[in-house]
Amino acid sequence: MTKRECQDLIEQLAPLVWQERQAEAARCIERHSRERPPWYFLNITHPVIHRLYLRYIRQSFDGTPLVAPLGDLDRVKFELAMLHPAVLRQLAEEYRAQGKL
Repeated sequence: MTKRECQDLIEQLAPLVWQERQAEAARCIERHSRERPPWYFLNITHPVIHRLYLRYIRQSFDGTPLVAPLGDLDRVKFELAMLHPAVLRQLAEEYRAQGKL
């Protein structure tokens, strides 16, 4: 998978992942659950992840710098960008099977 193909796939997947996170959070609120689902995949305070996060902010996919902190959708894009292309393909297959992609 080329870099451009990964970027395109991330652009397609990010809104779907974000919608899933929002739906799960809403379900927890409806159930009055004290346990909240993890909102993020990665802990950006980890030194290695933080360096990658800062690099991503300096030069996003289209080459333009982003502003920290990232908005929800841009944060999802960053997290998806940290995944191996094979994992992105698996996510895409799951969403296709659900008719979402």
